[in-house]
Amino acid sequence: MIGLVSKTPLDTRQHEDAIRELELSAITMRRKILYMGHHNHIQLHYGALMSMVEILTVLYSHWLNINPHDPEWSERDRFVLSKGHGAPALYVALWLRGFFEESHFDGFRRLDSILQGHPDRQKTPGIDSCSGSLGQGFPVACGMALGSKIDDAPYRVYSLMSDGECNEGSIWEAAQIASNLELDRITVVLDWNKKSSYGLMVGRNDIEPLRDKWEAFNWAVFECDGHDFVSLSSALHEAEAVQDKPSIVLCHTVKGKGLPYVENYPVKPNILLSQEKYDECLAQLDEVENAVRNG
Repeated sequence: MIGLVSKTPLDTRQHEDAIRELELSAITMRRKILYMGHHNHIQLHYGALMSMVEILTVLYSHWLNINPHDPEWSERDRFVLSKGHGAPALYVALWLRGFFEESHFDGFRRLDSILQGHPDRQKTPGIDSCSGSLGQGFPVACGMALGSKIDDAPYRVYSLMSDGECNEGSIWEAAQIASNLELDRITVVLDWNKKSSYGLMVGRNDIEPLRDKWEAFNWAVFECDGHDFVSLSSALHEAEAVQDKPSIVLCHTVKGKGLPYVENYPVKPNILLSQEKYDECLAQLDEVENAVRNG
C-alpha cells in the first residue's frame, strides 16, 4: 500500500489513493479469475469467487503480515481458505503480492502445475493449509491459533469461510473448542452471500440466525459490507482488539459480485464461459475500471 501502515482502518477522506489502489486490484483479480477459467477451458465457481474478491484484496494487500520472498517465515500471519473451491481467487491474491510468476496461470489445474483445483501447501508458495471439503479448513486454523497461543508467537491466524459451510458439524465443534480455549489470535472472515451451490439458502438448509449462533458459542461477532474496503478494514481492526475470545467478521456479500451475468445466473454459477460471455464480463470490468480511474 502507498505510504499506509498495514492493519489500520481505512478512511475515505484520509486514504483516497489507497482505497482506489485496492479497487483497481480487485478489478485485476476479477479479470485474472475469468482468464484462468476461460483460457484453460475449465468450469469455475464464479459466483463464490467473485463474492470474496474484496475480502482477499484487503487481506493480502493491506492486512496480512507476510513475506513473499520467504513464504515459510516463522512469524508470518497464517491464512486458511476454508472454502477451498475459492482457490483461484486466492492464487490471484498471492500472485499480486508477489509469491509466484504470472505464467503459472496458464497451467492452472494441469499436471505438475503449482496451481491445483484446491489449495495445496506442498505445491503453492504462500499456502498455509490444504483445504477442499467444506468444514475442513477452519478447524485447522483453530489448531494454528492454539499453537500461536501456546508458543506465545507473534502471528495471528485468519480463516475465510462461506456461509453454506456453516451447515457442517465440524465448524461448530471447532467453534466451541476455540471459544473454550479463549483463542483470541484467530479472526474468521465469513463470506455471507446467502447462497450455496444450488441457490438461495432460505427455504432449504438455512443457517439463520447466524449472528446469534456465533454469539451463543461465545465468539465476538462483527458485521460489515464485504465489498467495501473501509467497512472491511474497520471490522478487522475491531476484531483484533478483542481479548480472551475468538472473533468472526460476517461480511455481507453478493454472489458473483461485479459481473451482472454471474450475479443473475439462475442456478449455480459453476460454469464454462462462452467467448461471448467472457467478452461481456471483460467489457463490464473495463467500465468499472474507467469509473474508478475517473472518479
